[in-house]
Amino acid sequence: CGAGMAQAVLAQSTTPSSRPPPIPAPQWASTPPFAPRPLPMPWSWVFFDESEGRKPQKSSCEARALALPLCTFAGGPPVARHLAALSRAWQRAISEVWDELTFLFPCRLYVVGGLDTDFRPLSSVNRFDPLTGAWESLPKLPGGTRTGPCAAVSAGRLFILGGERRGRALSDARRFDAWLGKWETLPSMHEGRVRAAAVTCGGYLYVLGGLDGTRPLRSAERYDMINRVWEVLPQMHKARYGGAASVRGHRIFAIGGDFPEGGGAVSSSIEVYDTQAGRWELLPALQSPGCGAAVASDSTGRRAFVVGGLGLSGQALGLARHLLLDRFVCGGAEGEGWSLMPAMPTPRHLVSVAAFGGGMVAVGGKGATFKATDTVEFFDADKWAWQVLPPLPSPRMRAAVVGGRL
Repeated sequence: CGAGMAQAVLAQSTTPSSRPPPIPAPQWASTPPFAPRPLPMPWSWVFFDESEGRKPQKSSCEARALALPLCTFAGGPPVARHLAALSRAWQRAISEVWDELTFLFPCRLYVVGGLDTDFRPLSSVNRFDPLTGAWESLPKLPGGTRTGPCAAVSAGRLFILGGERRGRALSDARRFDAWLGKWETLPSMHEGRVRAAAVTCGGYLYVLGGLDGTRPLRSAERYDMINRVWEVLPQMHKARYGGAASVRGHRIFAIGGDFPEGGGAVSSSIEVYDTQAGRWELLPALQSPGCGAAVASDSTGRRAFVVGGLGLSGQALGLARHLLLDRFVCGGAEGEGWSLMPAMPTPRHLVSVAAFGGGMVAVGGKGATFKATDTVEFFDADKWAWQVLPPLPSPRMRAAVVGGRL
């Protein structure tokens, strides 16, 4: 999208005085996802590719003034990455405005589907904007209500995959364009999956494990976002659902899960998929983090978190632990497990967790009264402390939660 827009600008601007056609204003389904500040837009300035021996004819200040509004109106950081690949001139201009562009497009939090306090499934979609400190409602998920879908963000779009409706595992896939405010139906997965783990890597959307309605799955598949087809991957060593996925380079980590298997808790296992070699490797087992705990990783893929769960007497827990994944990448020592970190302020289980900002966020779940809660708490890994965020518009549990710059 961004690359096509840039090429159109170059094609129609044959002379410095020519002016390209105006960019059509987007049709909002709700309030705009950001409020861009007014900036000059010198359309008379044209980028030239240095590889062709031509130099930019204006100062870097004008280049910066063009790059920022163009990327802002085209969709933000995801589009900027495509524009930067067009030429060295674009790359330099994008690098100059990157900090300001990411300020205009902060990491927002998306919460999709789940169950309300009466265990009724939901189709609502809510977004938290840290710039305004408020939640807003987005167009509902098409296809009806669903519980336990998984979510991922890639190329400026939100992907929602699978889930459960009336006891049946769903295989459908949806994509939300935050700029247009519209949902799009994608090709269905090969299997229905409830509470699978999803992550993006190298232009593919990976979906790992899940529940087929009655049993946890070892299967995995990936979606080719260019050719729009699903590909079946080698099976994982362990069947798992309700776990987390993390990316480090060309390797994908599958972390934790809910069901015990073969006498040991699956939540104590981690395995890694090498996208270049096309095979899974089961890593040394770790100490089990507890019953009903929720697992997530941070956005860098360097650390995993596990929070909440149930105690021996059935009470909700605020216990929180973390695990450094770097030692697996570097071939670290065996036997080391999850380390304690500050406890989650609100004890709960059936909580939804995801990477957010510089840490991890815990959304909803069932609290001490065994009713759904609207509590949202963010763990800042830099400050190593929890922060209470504005509550959800309504209590929910088992929702899909993901953060991204949309």
